[in-house]
Amino acid sequence: MRLLSTRHVGRYLKTTTDQLLYTSHPTISQIVSQKRCLATQAHHSVALDDTDPDRERVVILGSGWGGYTLSRKLSTKSFKPLVISPRSYFVFTPLLTDAASGSLDFSNIVEAVRDPHAKVDFLQAAARAVDFDKKTILCEATVVRSGVTETPRTHGDERTRDDDNNPSPPTITPSPPTQKPPRRWEKGETFEVPYDKLVIAVGAVSTTFNTPGVRQNAMFFKDIGDARRVKRRVRECFELAALPTTTPDMRRWLLHFAIVGAGPTGTELAASLRDAIIQDMVALYPGMRGIPRISLYDVAPTVLSMFDEKLSRYAMETMKKEGIDIKTSHHVESLRWGEPGAAPPYEMDPKRCLTLTTKEEGEVGVGMCVWVTGNAMNRFVADELQSVDVFPAKSAVMKDGTVPLGDKSWQVKKAPKGGALLVDGQLRVQLESDDGQTAVLQDVFALGDNAMIETGAPPATAQATAQEAKWLATRLNKGDLQRSPPFSFHNMGTMAYIGDARAMLQMPQEDKKVLPGHLTGRMAWFVWSSAYLTMSISWRNKCRVAFRWLLNNVFGRDVSRY
Repeated sequence: MRLLSTRHVGRYLKTTTDQLLYTSHPTISQIVSQKRCLATQAHHSVALDDTDPDRERVVILGSGWGGYTLSRKLSTKSFKPLVISPRSYFVFTPLLTDAASGSLDFSNIVEAVRDPHAKVDFLQAAARAVDFDKKTILCEATVVRSGVTETPRTHGDERTRDDDNNPSPPTITPSPPTQKPPRRWEKGETFEVPYDKLVIAVGAVSTTFNTPGVRQNAMFFKDIGDARRVKRRVRECFELAALPTTTPDMRRWLLHFAIVGAGPTGTELAASLRDAIIQDMVALYPGMRGIPRISLYDVAPTVLSMFDEKLSRYAMETMKKEGIDIKTSHHVESLRWGEPGAAPPYEMDPKRCLTLTTKEEGEVGVGMCVWVTGNAMNRFVADELQSVDVFPAKSAVMKDGTVPLGDKSWQVKKAPKGGALLVDGQLRVQLESDDGQTAVLQDVFALGDNAMIETGAPPATAQATAQEAKWLATRLNKGDLQRSPPFSFHNMGTMAYIGDARAMLQMPQEDKKVLPGHLTGRMAWFVWSSAYLTMSISWRNKCRVAFRWLLNNVFGRDVSRY
C-alpha cells in the first residue's frame, strides 16, 4: 500500500476536521429548536389565524391595567385576543415612584405584552378611528415613533399632533411658531383591523386645568419615560447646584422640588424622593446639606383625601416631621422657566430653575415641577369616538326595545363631566340619539379610566380597573354576560407610602369587623411592601424587586444619571 504524502495527509486532516466542525456546530435554527429545561418555552400565537371560525377575535386597545389583565384572563380556546397599543409593555404603576427615586430598576416594574406564557398577539400601533357598522379599527403604526413612553406635551386646544391611545400616550412637543414641523418618518403606516368583539381600555392623560405653562414645562408621572425624566432631573439639579458658578439663590431654587397633587401618586412620589435625597444624595453632596426641599401642593385642604380624616391628618403630620413642606389649599396659577422676578421673554433653559406661581405665595423658584393632578380623555376618546355615521343595526340593541328610525343621528354616549365613555352595568359602550334614545353595543366594551359606569361607578384606580378586566374576562369565558348581574366593585383597601419606612393602610368598612380598620407606621409599611411584591405580575419581577430592595439596604440606591 502506497504511503500518503505529507500534502495528502494535510488535505485529509483538513477535510475530516471541517466535517467534524460542521457536524458539531448546528445551525441557528437547530439551536433555536433545542429546548432548554430551565427556560420558559414560547408557544406561537394563533390570535391572527382566521382559519378557526369557532373562536372570536377580541381586539383590546391599550396595554395598561385593563387591557393587559383582560388579555391574560381570556380563554384562548374560545377567543383570539389581539392587543393594540402604542407601547409594547405593561407598567406596574404602584412601584413607579420607587423607580423614579432609584430604589428599583425600570425593568423591574415592566411586563412585556409579547409574553411566552400567553397566546396573545400584539400590534404596536395606535387606534385612530372605529367603524362600529363594519366592525373595523383604523390603526397607525408607532413602532419607530419617539416619546411613546411619556405623557403627551399637548392636549385639547394646545394639541398639535395626535395623542396615542394608551394609559401613557406618546410625548408631543409644543409647537410655537419658531419650532420645526414634526419629522416625516414618525408618521406610521395605517391599516385596518377587523374585530368580533372590541374592548377600549386606552386609559387617560394628565389634565392641567388649562394652567398656563404647565403642559409645556411641567413633568408628568404616568409611564416609564416620565419616571426616568424625574429621576434624571433630580440628579441634574444636584450637579448644577454643585458647580462653582452657581449662585446661592440659584442653588436654593434648583434644589427645590415641587409636586402638584396630593393624591396617592403625588404623596408617594414626595415620600420616595425625600428618602432618596436624605439617605443617598446628601451623602454624595455634603456641601448641599440642609438646602434640598420638597413641596407638596394641592388645592384641597388635606392630603390623601380618600382616607379617613384621622389618617389624612396623620400623613400630613408625619411628612412634615420628615421635612416635606405640605402646602394644601394652594392654587397654582402658572409655571415658567427663569428665576422669580425675571423679566420676559421666558425661554426654556434647563441649566436654570423654573418659577411656580401660586395665588397664596406668589412666585417660587423650583428646579423641577411634577404635575400629578386629575385625568382627561385623550384624543381618540375625546375626538374620534363621537358621532356614528352608520347605525350598527347588527350589533346595537335599543334599551327600550324599539326599532331605531333611519333619520336619527347617533353619537357615542359619554359622561357630561370629563367626557368618559358612559357604559352600562355590563361595561358595554352605548350610543345616544339626538332625541334621547339609547342603544347598547353588544360587542364593544370599555373599562378603566376612559370609561364610567352609569350607576355605581368605581374609583379611577388600578384596583378598580383590574377588577373590571377580570369580571369581563370571566363573563366572556363563561358566555353568561347577558344573564349576569352588573359589575360591582369590591374595595380591597387603600394604601399609601409616606416616607421613612412608614405607610398607611385603610380597610373597607365591611371588613373592619374581622380586620383592624387601619394600620400606620412600620407595620403598615411592611404590609404595603409585601402586598406590592405579591401583586407584581411575573415571578421574575417578584424576585427582582425583592432582591433590589435588599441591595438598597446594603449598598444604597442607584444615583446614576443617564
